[in-house]
Order: sequence, then C-alpha cells, then structure tokens
Amino acid sequence: MSLIGTLATGVSGILTNSRALNIIGDNISNINTTGFKSSKAVFGDLFSTSLGGGTLTSQVGRGAQL
Repeated sequence: MSLIGTLATGVSGILTNSRALNIIGDNISNINTTGFKSSKAVFGDLFSTSLGGGTLTSQVGRGAQL
C-alpha cells in the first residue's frame, strides 16, 4: 500500500470516530427531549483487497465506515 493509501485509511478511521462521537453527543444532549429517537453508531470495514498470490494472502483494509 502506498503512503497516500495508508494516510487515507488513517483519515477514514479518524472521520468515522468523529461521526460516532457526534452521534453520542446528539443522543446525550437530547435525552430529555420528548419524542427524540436516539441513533446508533455501527462500524464496518471498507472493501479489502488481497495482496500476493497462491495459498498465503494478506488482507489490507481500506478504512472504516459508519
């Protein structure tokens, strides 16, 4: 994986965690609001590609999504 790809994976993780913290903050700030329905952050990995060949392969992630 190139340096840019590695940095993009890191940025993806940081942005995903930032969105999750925003969801948590929104849930906390609206806990006493009538009719408010809380949101839930569910993390998942982005598409991985297989490096190498044969029987031994390595999986390289491409970041996270929310």
